[in-house]
Amino acid sequence: MLEQEKQKLQEEPDQQKQGRPDNPEEQERPDHRISRRRMLTSLGMTGLALVAGSSMLRTVSGVSAMPVTENVYSPLDKPSISAKGTSPVLNVRDFGAVGDGITDDTPAIQNALNQALHNSYTHIVVPKGTYKVTDTLRIYRRTRFSMQQGATLLRCHDYSFMANGKLNDSFQGYEGHGDIIIEGGVWEGNILQYPDDFNGFGLARGRNIIIRDVELRDVVSAHGVDMNACENVLIENCRFLGYKDDTPNQSRNYAEAIQIANHTKEGFSIIGVFDGTPCRNITVRNCYFGASGTPGTQAWPAGVGNHYAVHNLYNSNIKIYGNTFEGMTFAGVRSFKYAELFVTNNLFLNCNRGIMLSNPQANTESSKDADGVQSGLPQSGKNIVISGNIFKGTRSENIYGAGWPKTNNVYAKMESVVIADNLFEDGSASHNCITLRWTHNVQIANNLFRNQYRGVLLSYVSDTSISGNRFQDIKTEAVYTEEPDADYQNQGHTSGIYIGHNQIRRCGRTGIFIQSMDGFHVEGNMISSPATETDNTRSGILVANKARNGKVAGNTVRKAPSGNQNQYGISVTGTTSNVQVADNCAEGKTAAVLVQGSSNFDGIYVHAPNGTRYRMTIGNNGVPVYTPG
Repeated sequence: MLEQEKQKLQEEPDQQKQGRPDNPEEQERPDHRISRRRMLTSLGMTGLALVAGSSMLRTVSGVSAMPVTENVYSPLDKPSISAKGTSPVLNVRDFGAVGDGITDDTPAIQNALNQALHNSYTHIVVPKGTYKVTDTLRIYRRTRFSMQQGATLLRCHDYSFMANGKLNDSFQGYEGHGDIIIEGGVWEGNILQYPDDFNGFGLARGRNIIIRDVELRDVVSAHGVDMNACENVLIENCRFLGYKDDTPNQSRNYAEAIQIANHTKEGFSIIGVFDGTPCRNITVRNCYFGASGTPGTQAWPAGVGNHYAVHNLYNSNIKIYGNTFEGMTFAGVRSFKYAELFVTNNLFLNCNRGIMLSNPQANTESSKDADGVQSGLPQSGKNIVISGNIFKGTRSENIYGAGWPKTNNVYAKMESVVIADNLFEDGSASHNCITLRWTHNVQIANNLFRNQYRGVLLSYVSDTSISGNRFQDIKTEAVYTEEPDADYQNQGHTSGIYIGHNQIRRCGRTGIFIQSMDGFHVEGNMISSPATETDNTRSGILVANKARNGKVAGNTVRKAPSGNQNQYGISVTGTTSNVQVADNCAEGKTAAVLVQGSSNFDGIYVHAPNGTRYRMTIGNNGVPVYTPG
């Protein structure tokens, strides 16, 4: 059992930070403010601050993880701990808890939890029953809190269920209360009787924490788990059901069931030190996020993520896999400048967005450092893998990610993003399946896109490969590039794009639309029945609008057998330059291939023995034409 617990840890919203969150398009809006004074008033002196954010680990270097010991992770069915200096399993009934849903069981349960302050290890068992609690429970280091089947904690107060530490505790690094297991039971928010804002669990500065087999029901305007500056955390087999936004203008429409954040005073002010320490080595697996059915509640806005950042600090090594996100009204997963993020083998069902990769813009609250000093710079996440997921019925983008520019020379692209082996089914009627802006080093491979508005939109994206994907029944384009902002057009921000060996079957507009790009290679794609939205107006592959230095080779384009058909199989407009078209098998209602522009050609390069390079094209008489170049 001990080795299994070790392996689990190894494998592996809070109120607005600074009072200012970002909106769905990463802009920070003043009208999303929530009164921290109102929040702290509702918490009183016994509640935990309901605020948190996002960050990283560079300022916490040199802190080594403490090993998990058998004293901490012993089997549930073990009546006592056999290790040196151990304590017996403690039953809360032996401390006076009744579990009838009427008696206030808070003192009894807390007295059991307090044993950890005296013992080397404390294992607390909560038997079947309904336990009324009237204050936040405090859990301390080296504690296992086990609720048996049929046990319910009934929240009858205005604060959080549980927090790992006392008010005004102060810890550095990850040296707060850790080596904790919280497992089992129903944690009933009881928000119809106690409707004030609260977190389910407040965690700060802890290392080696497991939350598993918990059902958390109904949270108001905050988070199920508000995690700040924690290391080696596993949340598994939990159910996060029900959320209510009680702000007057419904401005908490983005709160996360599990928030993974850095530690700042504005974010989590009850426990210090406030140096922006990030979370790292966090795993969320095999959990369900959705609705509870309680009147006045909805599914969670976001399942896992954050909406605030600290400059130069990154929450890192975050693994989200095997979960179900159903009906999220903001996004299933919402990263805010995470590093080493893995989102694998999840089901996103009828969410507003599946995955949202947000990043701080320059001169916002999230571009300040841990001391509140404004960097004035944008900053973006990095090293992101999204693989093996199923997205179905998404109302907006399945995956949306955006870095930020400040000027043409100062910008922050997301770095190193892999999107592979996912299934995108029955998408939005008006939003792209994947939208990436200001991103560098991207691989989109071996995905299946079915019934989407548009497959992939790239904007200011560089060094990118789109290969081995299948696109079926796409309303507009399978792949589309653009640079819509005049200040950043044609400056080389969109460059180095490879689009190869994809299958595109039935799309309403151009299958692959290349524009405003420097350096591209489109090869080996199979496109059938493109441009069926209108007749004889669009192409299978289109290169236009100042695209330059590219090659379109070895592609197959077949027009629809009936009805509306594409005008050209491949079209290169006169506004482009240095584009080679070669060895394609194309069909179009007007013509197979149209290449315009003096520096563009349909042919191949050959070299004379003396090294002179020639362009070889074919005249209308079928005779080769050789042009130096």
